[in-house]
Amino acid sequence: MTTFKAAALQMGPASATLDETVGRILSLMGAAAEQGAEIAVLPELALSPYFAAKVQDISEWDDVRSVTAAMGRIGQKARETELAIVVSHQEPTKNGLYNSMSFIGPDGATKGVFRKVHIPGQLDPDPEKEITILEKRYFQPGDLGFPAYPLELRGGARCAAGGLICYDRRFPESWRSLLLNGAELFCCSYNTPVMNGGTLEAARYASQLAITGGAYSNATWTIACGKAGEENGTTFIGASFICGPDGVIVAQAATMGDEVVLAEVDMAQQTKIRDRWAFIENRMPGSYRLDRVAATETRGAA
Repeated sequence: MTTFKAAALQMGPASATLDETVGRILSLMGAAAEQGAEIAVLPELALSPYFAAKVQDISEWDDVRSVTAAMGRIGQKARETELAIVVSHQEPTKNGLYNSMSFIGPDGATKGVFRKVHIPGQLDPDPEKEITILEKRYFQPGDLGFPAYPLELRGGARCAAGGLICYDRRFPESWRSLLLNGAELFCCSYNTPVMNGGTLEAARYASQLAITGGAYSNATWTIACGKAGEENGTTFIGASFICGPDGVIVAQAATMGDEVVLAEVDMAQQTKIRDRWAFIENRMPGSYRLDRVAATETRGAA
C-alpha cells in the first residue's frame, strides 16, 4: 500500500478541565476514523491550555497521574478505532517538564516520543508587552534529538513518522535532521498566538511558509495541526493543513474550532520527488562547516 488517508485534528481553545478536553479529542479521533483516516495529528499541548503565555501555577497541568490517565484514554481510543495518533502533550519527568509528542500506533501502544528541542521565549514577562512567551520558564529543552518512528497503519501502509513542535519548525536543521533519521512523514504541532501588534493573516503566513518550506526542501508529506480561536485573551491562528512533498497544501481547516482536516497521502508521489532531487545522496556535509566559511573569507581578504 502506498496511499492512506491522514488527518489534522484541529482544536479550538482548551476546555475548563482536562477530562473535557480529552473527551473532545476522543470525538475528533472517532470522526476521523469514520471518514477513513489511518493516522492523525493533534495540536501542540493538546491536553491543556497554552499555559506558557503568563506566570501561573501549572500544578493542574503537570500532574503525572492526570497526564498518564489522559494518554491512556487516547491510547484506548486509538486501539478501538485502529487510528494511529500523534499527540503533543506536557510530559512531567524527574528531570523537569518537557513539551513532548507521543506516536501511538493503531494498536494503542506508544511507539516513541519526541521532545521539543528549541524552546522559545524567556523566563519572565516583559512588562511592555501584552503577550510574552515564557516556555523557558516551564519546559526543558528536548534531549531525544529528531527521531523517526515506524508505524504500520490499519490499511497495511507503513511509514516512519517524525515530529516537530511549533518553534522547531523555524529551524531548517530540524526538518533535515528528520529526513536524515529516516522520516517519511512529518508531523508538526503548534500553538501559534497572534503576537503584540501582529495580525492573524501575518502570523498564518509565517507559519505556513516555514512548514511548506520544510516539506518542499525535504520532499516529505507534512501534517500541520494547531490550536485555533481565542483562549485566555489570546488568539491562536489555527489554519491546520496537510501539504505534499512539493510543498503544495492539499487540505486546510475552514474554521477556528474543532475540525477534522483530511487528505489522501500518496507515498509513490513522494518517492518520485525524492528520487528526482536526491537530497540525501547529494549532500556535502564537509562544506557546511563554519571554519571553512571563515577560511574562505580570510583568503578573500588577503
